[in-house]
Amino acid sequence: MISRIFGKKKDGAAQVFLELAADGSRGVKMRRWMVLCLGLSACAEAPYGESISYNARNPNPIDVVMPTDAPSITQQFRPAQDTVFDGATTDAHVGLDVHAPRGTPVLAAAPGRVRRAFFDPAYGHTLELDHGADESGLRVVTRYLHLSNRDVVAGDRVARGRQIGQLGASGVLSGGFLHLHFEVIRARPEGGSEAMDPHLFWVEGVGRVTCFEPGRKIPLSPFRTTYPVVCRGG
Repeated sequence: MISRIFGKKKDGAAQVFLELAADGSRGVKMRRWMVLCLGLSACAEAPYGESISYNARNPNPIDVVMPTDAPSITQQFRPAQDTVFDGATTDAHVGLDVHAPRGTPVLAAAPGRVRRAFFDPAYGHTLELDHGADESGLRVVTRYLHLSNRDVVAGDRVARGRQIGQLGASGVLSGGFLHLHFEVIRARPEGGSEAMDPHLFWVEGVGRVTCFEPGRKIPLSPFRTTYPVVCRGG
């Protein structure tokens, strides 16, 4: 069973404001857009190719390189132990948030089988893909939350890059903010499982976000992912 690492979770908009407050000098364009979108309810088209910085207290930040045609990342992975911000307790955020317009295709990040497809009141339309054992023999699952709808059912086999749903804001914890919450979860040798920073697994290397390209041949091992949201021109 996949273990949840979330604690008591703020809604999407409130948590993004915490990220903006903790952000450093990078991602200025993204921060300005987010302030307009969340604070003034004036969401114009989101910038592409942007990635908000990690929380300053994250012990393992990764330098992120974004393709210019990739929908922007509005929240980074934040591990369970990163819980204090200016003296206040914050929550783990065990995945990435990718913002794009409603209905943008959500893609399988790697080949696998649909493990679960369901609606959760908090996280909305949710999909879990089982990718089998990685190169170390540990089972890997990816999760896709807050979809507007699901295009696959449990038991379906999916190829990398197949459309499995559409981006939305379903579930009360989306805060009404359009985004995909994407997780990579790996089994532990001693039992149980843990969420991993998705930036560790891109095809082109750690932190190098990799858009899906039809026809590109990618080895099945080691386990590597492509961006779970379609890039412009994809």
